Amino acid sequence: MNPTMVFLDAIRDHLDLHVFGPVASVSVTSGGSQPVVVQLRADGLVEVSSALVTWVGTLDDVTARIWRVPSGHSVHLIVEGRLPCGVPVYVYSGVPFTDDVFPDLPAGSKQDMPVFVLRQWARPGEVAA
Repeated sequence: MNPTMVFLDAIRDHLDLHVFGPVASVSVTSGGSQPVVVQLRADGLVEVSSALVTWVGTLDDVTARIWRVPSGHSVHLIVEGRLPCGVPVYVYSGVPFTDDVFPDLPAGSKQDMPVFVLRQWARPGEVAA
């Protein structure tokens, strides 16, 4: 079977099996050598973090990181992992940049972060940097 079809089937089944928030887009690269990319439709730090934490609970080998876009105006919150069938997945959404939440994140830079930070941000009223 074509690797692209395997990835398409895997992400479709995963989205169907779990209760996720709205997805803005799903990208599967022809040939299946790149991860499935899922962009979430979520706004604000609490909502994006909460949506990503939901994904974390359904993936294996999860890592998290942040990337401040080169313009400096927004930050992508990212989780990467594998679907239970082994297909790699990259899930992200953006939030506005603020110095109080991301004090040591220069424009254009990426940083790994522990998943527990997403869990803290997902709780309204809490901010962890």
